Amino acid sequence: MVISADGLALENEFVKPNGQPTLGAAFEAFHGQWKSGQRDRELALHLMFLAWYLCIEPPRLTGLDEARISDDSLIAVFNAAHDWLLPHGSDTDDIEVLYVVGLPARMFPWALGDESLWTARSEAYRVRYRQLAPDGISPAVFEGRGAYGTYFADQARVVGGY
Repeated sequence: MVISADGLALENEFVKPNGQPTLGAAFEAFHGQWKSGQRDRELALHLMFLAWYLCIEPPRLTGLDEARISDDSLIAVFNAAHDWLLPHGSDTDDIEVLYVVGLPARMFPWALGDESLWTARSEAYRVRYRQLAPDGISPAVFEGRGAYGTYFADQARVVGGY
């Protein structure tokens, strides 16, 4: 399965110089795929990123329509995609998933639901991630992957980061 080209185009529109607040619409495109029963690693990654990012950034920046999408629904989507991607928690060898779930959970555990749960998960994911990638993840992993890729490539460049 391929993630929605429309959703990815909306993510790319956001990260352009003078980008537009299109992440709310990108989330809706990807969430439409998810609600129709489509399940895919790339879709889950983008959906989780957008759900989290829309919770922490102001709607004027992201284009989130708060009348249509509540923080509670964003949190529910993040958690559903997480549970699909990581049904056994940190018992995975997928360093990208560990990184892109663990880092937001470390920065803003309160934005994902149960703060103590997400704080603990973040630490478990960080430990496993560093076991697998002691020098960190390459920013190149994220190239060409919309706002999701741009955000995490920038984070991966932080020396000694997560």
